[in-house]
Amino acid sequence: MTNKKFEISVIIPLYVIKPQFFRDLKKFLNQSFKNFEILVVCDQNISLPRIKGLFLRKIITGQDSTGPATKRDIALKCVKGKICAFIDDDAYPHPNWLKNAFNDFNKLNIIAVGGPGVTPPEDGYWEKLAGLVYESIFCSGKAQRRFVPTHQKYVDDWPAYNLLINTDILNRVGGYGNDFYGGEDTFLCLKLIKEGKIYYDPKVVVYHHRRRLFIDLLKQIFNIGIHRGYFAKKFPETSRQIFYFLPSILLIGFFLFLIGSFFNTGISLTFSLVFLFFLILGAASVFHKTDISSSFLVGLGIIATHLTYGTGFIKGLLTKNLTR
Repeated sequence: MTNKKFEISVIIPLYVIKPQFFRDLKKFLNQSFKNFEILVVCDQNISLPRIKGLFLRKIITGQDSTGPATKRDIALKCVKGKICAFIDDDAYPHPNWLKNAFNDFNKLNIIAVGGPGVTPPEDGYWEKLAGLVYESIFCSGKAQRRFVPTHQKYVDDWPAYNLLINTDILNRVGGYGNDFYGGEDTFLCLKLIKEGKIYYDPKVVVYHHRRRLFIDLLKQIFNIGIHRGYFAKKFPETSRQIFYFLPSILLIGFFLFLIGSFFNTGISLTFSLVFLFFLILGAASVFHKTDISSSFLVGLGIIATHLTYGTGFIKGLLTKNLTR
């Protein structure tokens, strides 16, 4: 094991072992910032490739099935960098990812930096449609900056697929300290914002592979909704905002109109017009990025995303104890 000192330790919690991960791992060779190590944390003793130019370490948890937060906390005990850079096993960095983040730490009085996870250009057709769903302002609202570069600002919550944190501060707050799977980063950020500022930099970019539209994406959305609903009840500091409740309000209105449409032609007509309006609105938000037929698929995806998230959010509100 090398005794080399590093400025940054990149931590990847490996869950799904497939060829895509190994292809993405090689893309770290393109980083313009060179003083970093990579820690791959997994439950199984997999064989990592020897990649000349990368300081690559494998950490075996010794457990059967650990969540991403637990894997990251295990890696935290082994890091050598002054900064921990978190990225998912289904993502890879822009060549200037570490360089831009490192400059932010040096120039600003911050403890953490986050950036967008954009859709990779090599993703398939249905994955790209899912990316367009996320990118639409009518789907993500103020969270749009998580999926497309917007304007830099300070934030109080950021996902761990692209989050870099001062190692000393991370140790001070006890790391992730939870085993949520979908809200582990929110729990961490609640602790971080008590220690300092989290900065969003649109130039700190990773490419985050999408789930396929519709079923795979909606499964992910449902899980996100459950965690946010639970957090709105359990940890209201950053999660009890009207923004997170809106899809559930839309869901209730949707089913009230749907049921009413079976008994009243006026309600049925209103329901159809409102549904068509939202479909066109969602499709129009991505007309400039794809063809018309694909835009309407995205429009349907946006509606389905809101309804699915709203359902998960309500389930989260009603959940007494959220376990992985």
